[in-house]
Amino acid sequence: MKRKNVLDILAAARPADLDLAGTSPLRAEELPAPVRARRARWVVVAASLATVSVIGAVAIPRLMYAGTATPSMVASTGHTLDGAADRAAETRQAPGDYWHTEGLILQEQVIGPPDGRYRIRTRIETSRWAPRDPGPYVVLTERGLPTVPTSPSDQEAWRRAGAPELCGDDTDCENDTAPLGRTRFIFMPGTWPYHDQGLTLSAGELLDLPRDPAVLKERLLSFWSAYEAGMAGWPAPPAGASLPTKDSWLLTLSLELLQTAPISGGTRAALYRMVADLPGTRALGQVRDAGGRLGVGVGWARPQGDGQSEQQLIVDESTGQVLSLQHVVVKPWSKDSGDEGLAGLPAGTVYHALVYQRATWTDTPPEIPAHCPVPRQGAREDCVE
Repeated sequence: MKRKNVLDILAAARPADLDLAGTSPLRAEELPAPVRARRARWVVVAASLATVSVIGAVAIPRLMYAGTATPSMVASTGHTLDGAADRAAETRQAPGDYWHTEGLILQEQVIGPPDGRYRIRTRIETSRWAPRDPGPYVVLTERGLPTVPTSPSDQEAWRRAGAPELCGDDTDCENDTAPLGRTRFIFMPGTWPYHDQGLTLSAGELLDLPRDPAVLKERLLSFWSAYEAGMAGWPAPPAGASLPTKDSWLLTLSLELLQTAPISGGTRAALYRMVADLPGTRALGQVRDAGGRLGVGVGWARPQGDGQSEQQLIVDESTGQVLSLQHVVVKPWSKDSGDEGLAGLPAGTVYHALVYQRATWTDTPPEIPAHCPVPRQGAREDCVE
C-alpha cells in the first residue's frame, strides 16, 4: 500500500500551465523527486484536502471546486467563534527570527482486496520554520509514524489479507514523503504557500495585516483582481468542476493564513470573524477535533463525486488558537472520486486532519543535515535524514 505523497498531490493539483502571469513555473527537474510524478493532472475535490505539513502546509487542491454550498448546507454562525476571537486578540508574542509550528497529519482510508476491505490510519509528524525577514526558503519536515488498522475488526481483516506492509519508508512506498522513523526536510520558496494564492507578502508584512475584519477582508480582496486575471489563461475545467470564485478563493486564502502564517493575534481574531461570515459557513458549536480535544468550530460542506464532505475549522475557545483543520465524511462515497481509499468510509469519519500542537516565534533555526543540498532560490527541494 502506497501512502499518499502530499507534495505529489500538490503538484498534481497545480499544473505547470496554471501559474499566474509574471511568475516562473518550476520545471519538473527543479522539484523534489517525490513531486515529479503526475505533474499535470486536475484533482477535483474539496479545497484543502491534503497538505504538505500541518500548520506548515498549503491547502490543496485549491484551484478547482466540485460545487459550492447549497442553501440546505448553510446555517447562521451566530457568535460561534467570537469567544475564540476575543482570546486571540489578547495574545501578545514578541516576534523572533522564525515562525515555528509543529503538529500532525492524520488520515484514514479503506484499502485491501474487494472481499476483505479494511480501514487504516496514517500519521505524520510535521514542523515548519518560516523566516520573519525575507528569506530564500521555508523549511518543512515530515516524519512518518507507523500506519495501523483503525479497529480490532480492521486488524483482523488486514491479517486475513496476508498482513501486507502498511507503508512506512521509501523502499516499500516509492512516493512516500514521510519515511517511517526518518525525517524528510523539504525546502520551499520563502513566500510559499501564500504566493500560490496571489498573496506576495513576506512574513514581516503578514504581521502588519489589518486587525479589523472588514478592513482585513478589503485588504485581502485587493489581491483578487490579479489572481482572477491570471485564471484567464487556465485550461477549461473538467465536467463537474469550476474555477475558484471570489468567495471560495478568499476562504482558501484565509484558512491558509490561519494554518501557516506568522500573523498577529489581532489579525487571527479578524480572520475568525471574517470566515464565520463568509457564504456557506455552518456553525458547529462545540466539537472534538481529530486529536480528541474540545473546541468550537465552523464548517463548509461541498459535494464530491457521489458523496459529500465537510471541511471544519476547530478552535480552542479558551486560548484562541487553531486546534485542527479537518475533513469529515457527510455523505459516504460509493466509489472513489479523486482520492483513493475514501469509498466505504462511514459518515462522521474524519478522513484527513491537520492537528495543531505548537505555534510560536523562535530565534533557533532548523537543524538541517549536512548532506542536504543547499536550497536554490525559488526551487522546491528535499532530502531525507
